[in-house]
Amino acid sequence: MKHVPGKSPRTGEMSMLSTKEEVYGYLEKISRNFSTKELKQFTANDISENLNISRNLASQYLNELVKETRAIKVNSRPVYFFHKRNVERSAQVTFDTCIFSGLDEFLIKSRSGESKRDFQKAVGHYLSLSPCIEQCKAAVQYPPNGLPTLLYGANGTGKSFLSGLMFEYGKNEKVIKADRHYIAVDCAEYAQNTEGFARNLLGEGDGKGWLSRADGGMIFFDEIDRLPAAGQELIFSYLVSGQYRTVGGGDEIYESGARLVFATSRPPGEALFKAFARRIPIVIQVPSLNERTIDEKEEMLVAFLRREGQRMGVDVSISKRAFHCMLEYPFENNIDELLFCITSCCAGAYLERDAGQIAIRTYHLPDYMMSSLRFGAEEEDDRLIRMSSYNRDNSFEQAIQYFQMILDEYQDFKSGDQGFEGMLKGCQQHLKNYYDYLIYGQKLVNNKIASYEQMINQIFETVGETYGINLSKKYSYLLARCLYIQLRADHIVSKWVKTNGDEIGALFGVMKQELAKEAAITAQIAGLVKQNLDVEVNSLNQLFLLLNVKSQNEHITVASTAGVILSHGYSTATSIADAANQIIGKKVFEAIDMPLDVQSRDIAGILEKHIERYITCRDIVLMVDMGSLEQIHQEMRNLANVNIGIINNISTALAVDIGLGICGNMDMEEILKRASENNICTYRIINNVRKEDAIIFSGENGIDTAEKIKELILQSSDACIPLRFIAYDYYRLVKNGSRDEIFARYRVKCIIGLFNPEIEGVPFIALEDIISMDGAEQLKRIFSAYLDEKQLEVFNQNMLKNFTLQNVVESITILNPAKLLDEVEHSVTRLSRITGQKLEGRIIIGLYVHLCCLVERLVTKTSIENYQDLEGFQKKHGDFIGWVQECFQDISNHYKVDLPVSEIAYIYDYIHLNSKNKMTGRPAFDQDREDE
Repeated sequence: MKHVPGKSPRTGEMSMLSTKEEVYGYLEKISRNFSTKELKQFTANDISENLNISRNLASQYLNELVKETRAIKVNSRPVYFFHKRNVERSAQVTFDTCIFSGLDEFLIKSRSGESKRDFQKAVGHYLSLSPCIEQCKAAVQYPPNGLPTLLYGANGTGKSFLSGLMFEYGKNEKVIKADRHYIAVDCAEYAQNTEGFARNLLGEGDGKGWLSRADGGMIFFDEIDRLPAAGQELIFSYLVSGQYRTVGGGDEIYESGARLVFATSRPPGEALFKAFARRIPIVIQVPSLNERTIDEKEEMLVAFLRREGQRMGVDVSISKRAFHCMLEYPFENNIDELLFCITSCCAGAYLERDAGQIAIRTYHLPDYMMSSLRFGAEEEDDRLIRMSSYNRDNSFEQAIQYFQMILDEYQDFKSGDQGFEGMLKGCQQHLKNYYDYLIYGQKLVNNKIASYEQMINQIFETVGETYGINLSKKYSYLLARCLYIQLRADHIVSKWVKTNGDEIGALFGVMKQELAKEAAITAQIAGLVKQNLDVEVNSLNQLFLLLNVKSQNEHITVASTAGVILSHGYSTATSIADAANQIIGKKVFEAIDMPLDVQSRDIAGILEKHIERYITCRDIVLMVDMGSLEQIHQEMRNLANVNIGIINNISTALAVDIGLGICGNMDMEEILKRASENNICTYRIINNVRKEDAIIFSGENGIDTAEKIKELILQSSDACIPLRFIAYDYYRLVKNGSRDEIFARYRVKCIIGLFNPEIEGVPFIALEDIISMDGAEQLKRIFSAYLDEKQLEVFNQNMLKNFTLQNVVESITILNPAKLLDEVEHSVTRLSRITGQKLEGRIIIGLYVHLCCLVERLVTKTSIENYQDLEGFQKKHGDFIGWVQECFQDISNHYKVDLPVSEIAYIYDYIHLNSKNKMTGRPAFDQDREDE
């Protein structure tokens, strides 16, 4: 029977108390494993039914428990009641109220972190991990199936975690369908089991492998460096073609749209073979724990301690000294070791738990951490930090306090409470405090910041030379970090700047008006940052820049006349400006290089923006080269209070003359008049200019192949050789012959390559002759003119080492050289046997090199399609075409390529042309082999 008010079978106050405690006990029980999936059990109606009491009585007791702060009430429909301590313990939070206006408000408070999406779950996603995450997003989003990605970082840095977030991000962005799969592969398990890896990757027979199961999804290969070369070759083959065959499944070809992500703790060049590494365009370096900011470490530590508390169902507290020790300790195995340390400490403290609470103290730390502790009386071990109520100090909020103080100084200035000098002094002090925080409190370090800093250093040097002022490297360090924070739209600082933009702009306007010279320098720095980093410096950072310039340079002299050199061409203006500035000993000229086909109105727009930076100059001397630039002033309609003097026919001498006049504070008209009178053209003729000696390298696969052959030669000499080594297009040499411009510019000693372009009067050394050493004597004769006897001996020894067949093939192709050479050797042997043609050693070597290049062309779909009289060749040499296709069937199958007849024709030409003058007892491939 149910209890009803006034008719309870229990009598007296003790009966009322026990029923209330019964309600409290039941609420405590159902809240132990708090979950938002079963909310019905937390209603007064459900509680009354389970306790066999009236709903009104249950509601009365539940509301009394809320008033006593022992229960939580959520005013939704229906109303929910929860045991306060159990929910706090489960969610690892502390509630500062017991009544919530709705379910959403309660869930937001109790679900710390559950609402975060993909990369937001990563601690430091807007700080140290920001560059990594940007690359991860690009890799996932790239159509149609993302880009192969390598995560590179020390053990325990979170590479596996990041790969999982990449997959989640892909699903959230709808580039990976919801029903696709994520497969994680530990490559260490297959270090001695390549066959097992092949079966799992490709599938066996009709069975599905990882590539099939993860089609449209993602495969993560952890510790890819532990996978043997044969296993890496299987992945590489799939990366090249996007296709694969199952193990033992016959010739049927399958396709997969699986995104591939790899992880290694070794440098990429050591973890993967060269061709494989070149197939992975996105390489992401994951920072170590010691490279993370102090804020990130603190956030991680708190999150991990709370997670352990949730898992154990207890409240976790930690002594201040133990907390700081964990925060500052240099964990060698990064996040993994930090997690192990926390688990170990919690296990030790759990044995001493008291009423559902544990306290981690210094003596719970691992021995290796205890030995590193420094004596410090200021951090007492009895001061506990409770994780459920811990609010992490956000030092960026402290930074915002400094910004707000700067705006407060401006408000005092506006209200008349202080003058400009007082405001300036106050702003500089608050800015100094902010910079101290950036240097000592927030150690932001990553590759992107380093690249910003490097570029800003150069900008500061340039501007410093122009105005004769000091801009220290300390401020380039600081500006780089300010820009990095500015570019994070989700950063707390960026949000504050957006909210207070009008007031910041007004303060900056006052500063520009009062400090015109400093403002001109600031504008130039901001312009150069935009030009070189494509970052628009916001008004807050420009304000900081201006205050820096003022604080470092009390007396700034800015010339009333500025010089700009404007010229057509790639770097004409820049070269003249650099030379003139160097001769004068001061930066006087800025340069603008313009394309030849640019419109004059476009030039005018660029020039106007450039001139606007010289806000303290009343005169601008514009030096132009020719044509439309002489009338450029007609297009410039937006400039005010600036006089422009234009002079044509620029030269270094003219620039120096004008620059000296600007430095001497001469009137602009006098400068231009004197310069025009002083600079008159003269001429003389000098005949028989000596040409520079050169060696040309050419290759049938284009300039890249030629460059690689050149590098092998260069690596063979330790001495500095007074020769130009030039990689050149083979087909251009064939087309132009000795009329090519290269022979007009250089005295070419020889041509080295795969095919002879037949240049009259220029020796040709075939690559196969270098490998077989048949061309050694010819090379020795050429290089003996530039090397002494000892240097020549070293050169010859290095040539022997560098020009092995394996080395050459590895250098000039992207494919696995060992596998490729095996396939080619087998095919050439079969061809020789079928045709009955015995080939010389040098021709065989040449064929190996030529065919390796041919296979690469076929794989990369850049095969040679044209051949003179291809139809005639097909009619005349049908047998030869058939033999080659038969002999190269294994290569075609392995690399999934077809051998076009045009390429077969070039194989024939190579053998025929190289054999006809050096017969070995029979002619080279009789036409149509009529004797058979």
